[in-house]
Amino acid sequence: MKKLIFVILALALAAALLTGCAAADVILKYSPASLNTIIEKFPTVVTDHTANDHYFYLSVDGVTTLKVSSDYSLTGTEDLVLQTPLQPFLDAGLDPARLGAGYRTDADSLYLVADFGAGTGGKTSITDALFESAKADRSVLSYHAALDHYGIQLPAGKFEWAKDETVNDKDIVFVIAAKPLADLGVDVQNVEGWVFKTMQDDAGKDFDVLLKPYSLES
Repeated sequence: MKKLIFVILALALAAALLTGCAAADVILKYSPASLNTIIEKFPTVVTDHTANDHYFYLSVDGVTTLKVSSDYSLTGTEDLVLQTPLQPFLDAGLDPARLGAGYRTDADSLYLVADFGAGTGGKTSITDALFESAKADRSVLSYHAALDHYGIQLPAGKFEWAKDETVNDKDIVFVIAAKPLADLGVDVQNVEGWVFKTMQDDAGKDFDVLLKPYSLES
């Protein structure tokens, strides 16, 4: 009887802990609404190409674009794609043949790609489609306190958006990890159109990135 009571109490405690963890996940709870607020206020940043290639496109300038698959089962290993002009990276010393996993190129563009499996079916909004990535791997969703941003991690970069665009001068930010490119000989401090910056993670460790920020109010 004592053993049975112990097992019941242990199961109850485990259930309580799981419930508490779910309730405490404020990043997952609030970040979709934050992105929706930006898209509703600035609807032209998103275009629906799903009838042609299964992707929603998010772009401020039509130059650098986040492509989000509406159905991960239809887009192979490229569920999220950050596309940007290749030439600035070539000018800074990139040899595309040396790029590894997480990248690809064609004649005009550099692509950062991420695979999150088959997903859970087709989605009708870019936000729902984007958060399929966090369903597959919760660790890719984060909050960047220094910029007051939420973000989705790709193997070679990141997409970030302001928690509150009304008080933030960087509403949308595309991020490329600088070190992998620097290791290939790219002059990462001189890539046209990108801002080189050394930042700190939550543990206080420095890391280098290339940033392309946009203020949608301006």
